[in-house]
Amino acid sequence: MSLNKKCQGGLLAITLLFSLSGWAVDFASLVKQAKTGDQQAMLQAGSLLVTGKHKPEQSGQTESLLTPLVKAGNVKAELLLGKAYRDGLGGVSKDPKKGFELIELAAGRQGKSPEAQFELGKSYFKGAGTDRNLIAAYMWTSLSLEDSEGDFIPEARKQKQQLSELLNSAQRAKANELVSQIKTVYLK
Repeated sequence: MSLNKKCQGGLLAITLLFSLSGWAVDFASLVKQAKTGDQQAMLQAGSLLVTGKHKPEQSGQTESLLTPLVKAGNVKAELLLGKAYRDGLGGVSKDPKKGFELIELAAGRQGKSPEAQFELGKSYFKGAGTDRNLIAAYMWTSLSLEDSEGDFIPEARKQKQQLSELLNSAQRAKANELVSQIKTVYLK
């Protein structure tokens, strides 16, 4: 290995070390801000915990950060806490039923959350917190892909394809009819 490659590797390791230590400082600052009631800090800190970018410092930390936001109707907090309960993320005890309820709430609010709609489709597909329902899974996954963008899109497309292969043409037609009804009646 050349000296140049060794130096590049060393610089990469040092950069990584500093960026990782920066996460801890940033997280501590976020938690301090969150304790003052700063809703954005609460959401960011909760997101870091749910996504596994930071480990909870104490039991119930994720819930204590996100629950006040959920009670205030924050759709992003509903989705994050719903995923945490459904999948047991961020130090939250797994409770698929509670997770499903929160994701369902986030998916259907006015100003809809396409990512929450995708997660609701995933819950129906897996039968996580609810009965498995492939038509509902297809419907919510399809809704999530309409005029949307985000990191979840490739996974949503893959899920829709899988569901499409599992449903017959009559079931797909029914699901598409429900998508149309939901868009005009429920999500207007």
